[in-house]
Amino acid sequence: MSVATRPATAGQADDVGIGVASRSRSVWRGPGLRRERRHGYYFLAPALLLTVALIALPLARAFWTSLQRTRGLRSDFTGLDNYLYIFTSTQFWDSLRISVIFTAVCVFFHMLVGLGLALLLKRAVFARTLFRVGFLAPWIVAPSIGAIIWVWLLEPQFGVVNYMLSGIGLVDRYQAWLGTPSLALASVIIVDIWRGTPFVMLLLLAGLQGIPKDQYEAAAMDGATAWQQFRFVTLPNLRYLLIVSSTLDLIYTIRHFDIIAVMTGGGPIDATEVLPVLIYNTAFTQNNFGRASAIGIVLLGIILLFSIFYLRAMRLGKARED
Repeated sequence: MSVATRPATAGQADDVGIGVASRSRSVWRGPGLRRERRHGYYFLAPALLLTVALIALPLARAFWTSLQRTRGLRSDFTGLDNYLYIFTSTQFWDSLRISVIFTAVCVFFHMLVGLGLALLLKRAVFARTLFRVGFLAPWIVAPSIGAIIWVWLLEPQFGVVNYMLSGIGLVDRYQAWLGTPSLALASVIIVDIWRGTPFVMLLLLAGLQGIPKDQYEAAAMDGATAWQQFRFVTLPNLRYLLIVSSTLDLIYTIRHFDIIAVMTGGGPIDATEVLPVLIYNTAFTQNNFGRASAIGIVLLGIILLFSIFYLRAMRLGKARED
């Protein structure tokens, strides 16, 4: 006759659970786990070494250079003198002001025009692929090559821009677009808008394609107009992507160098000398690498502030998705 198996009491079940947990912990604390961790460190080592070699060491070197008065091969330790100089220099504050104007205007129009083009491409039926490739062309072209093309187009005597504007009566005489301070800043802003809008357009187009169609159908059944659908359906769904794309675009634009360096070099009369161009001119024109490094560290701090905001926005977006 078989003996009936009695169910284990609650205390016995707890003892069994504790025993299993203790055995599992003893297994994972053993040499096998240490070996697994060691292998993980081996796999991470190339990436860590590459990060140290390409980012950490050059950054530390730049900070050390910013504490010195460096001219050519001669260096003298000066402490924070370079930082004190740039914070009391009108040239630095003028460059910072120009950088803020350049970045704010460019990012605003990147977002505005990029959203408009994304909405247009989403609704396009005929030659949709052709339009997408055409709008992406400025972003595909290298910034320096695009800047050279625009220098030819804006040439005062033989440029196409002056010829077309005078032909339709918008200007009565040929303008020196890159030789007049106010026109030069406006010109490089327009060129950067032409260059940077496709990136924002591509991000927003992906976001538009991810909005469920049933939301628009429900809004249409409720009698919502096209503007109301855009305001109450499109914008709420794109809110997170608008924050992320504008922050990324801001980080990219504030450190932009290529277009301005090729088109004006920071001139005329420092009218387009944004901070990256000021760093280049200070280092390679004035031969003052210590002061240029100090300006670079300050610019890095500004970019890090926006990067922290970007990471927080990404974290909040993931939390909402979860």
